[in-house]
Amino acid sequence: MTRFRPVYCGLWSVVALVVALACGALEAVSAQDAHFFYPPPTPGNMTITKDIAFASGDTGKLRMDVYRPAGEALPALIFFNGTGLPRSAEVYAGWGRIAAYRGLVAIIPDLRPDSAVQDFQKLVAYLTAHAADYKIDRAAMALYAASANVSTAFPIVEDPHQTAIAAAVMYYGTAAITQFRRDLPMLYVRAGLDRPSVNGAGPGSIVALAALAVSQNAPLTLVNDAGGHHAFEVTDDDGATRQVIDETIQWVKGAVSHPYLDAVRHGAPEAEVAAQVASGDAKAAVPGYAKLVNDHPDDARLRLSYAEALLGDKQYEAACAQFERLKGKGLGPRDVGLPAARACMQNGDAELALAWLRTIPRQFLPADLQQDPMFESLRMRAEFRALFQQ
Repeated sequence: MTRFRPVYCGLWSVVALVVALACGALEAVSAQDAHFFYPPPTPGNMTITKDIAFASGDTGKLRMDVYRPAGEALPALIFFNGTGLPRSAEVYAGWGRIAAYRGLVAIIPDLRPDSAVQDFQKLVAYLTAHAADYKIDRAAMALYAASANVSTAFPIVEDPHQTAIAAAVMYYGTAAITQFRRDLPMLYVRAGLDRPSVNGAGPGSIVALAALAVSQNAPLTLVNDAGGHHAFEVTDDDGATRQVIDETIQWVKGAVSHPYLDAVRHGAPEAEVAAQVASGDAKAAVPGYAKLVNDHPDDARLRLSYAEALLGDKQYEAACAQFERLKGKGLGPRDVGLPAARACMQNGDAELALAWLRTIPRQFLPADLQQDPMFESLRMRAEFRALFQQ
C-alpha cells in the first residue's frame, strides 16, 4: 500500500515530491500529482460539491469543497488549509474521501496564508449558520491541522471563545501554547522519527506541549507513531501509518459524540481545580472546590479533594473539619486517614491525628511515617509505635 503525498514543514525530498519553504508556508511542485494511497471508498456512497463560496475576500470569493456521506446531521471535520495548497490537491481530496466514507462531512476550504485566522473564522460562522443546508451537526464540528498549519490552528482552537469547534486533531506540528482548555478534546499525533526540534523535550516541542496539557488536566490523547517520519503518510508505507489514519477518523467520531462531549464539559470545572492542586497552587483551587462542594454536598470524593486543597493552602482547621465529615463515607482509609492526620497535626491536635492513623489498616500505613518530621511529637508514644508493629 502506498501513501498520499502532502506538503509538510520540515519534510525532506521524497520521490515525486518537491518541497520548498517560502515565507513560512510550504509549497509542493508536485502537489497536484500526488496520490492518497489508502483503500478507495466504494463509488457512489458520497456526494462531492466543489467551489462553494463561504465568504468574500479582498481578491474574490473564498470557497470550499464539501465531501458528504448520506445521512442527517452528521459530524464535520474541517481541514485547516492555511499554507496555500490548492483544495484540489490530492492530499486534501484523499482525506476528504476517506473521512466521508467513514461517516464524517469533510470540509476543505480556501484559507489564505496571510489571513488564515480571519478566513477560518468566516468559515466557522458560515458553517454554523448553514449547518442545516449541509446536514451538519453544528455541535459536532472538529478541526484537523498538520505540520506548518499547526502553528496557526492550535492557538485558534485553544482560545476559550472558539466554542464552535468541539474537538481538534493536530498532526506532527507545534505552536506557542501555554494554556489548554479542559472542554476541548484534542488528538495529538507525533511522528517518532521527526526532527529533534519538533519531538524533543525542549520548550515548544510536542513532548513539552503534551506534558503541559497533562499537567493542566486537559483532555488530550497522544498517539505516538514511534517508527514514523514527519509526514509518515507519504514516507512510510506500512500498517502503522494506516492504523493511525484509522484511529484518527474513529477518534474524531467519538470525540464529537454528544455523550462524550457532555461528560468532558460537565467535568471541566473539577478538572481545572484538580490541575491547580496537582501543580502546587492549592490556594487558587480552594474557591472552586468550595463552590463545587456547595453544589454537590453528598459527593464524598469531591469533598475529599476540597479537604486536600485546604490542607495544601495551610487552612488546617478548615481541612480537619472537612475530613471529619468524610468518616463513614466509604472512601479508602488511607486516602482519607493520611491527609486528615497531617491536617490535624498541623492544626495542633495530636490526639485526633493519632485517631486518624488508627483508621488505616497496618498493611496500608507507610512505614516511613515513623521518620516523618510532622509526627515527631508522637514518636515516643507507645500507641504510635504500635501502629507499625506486626
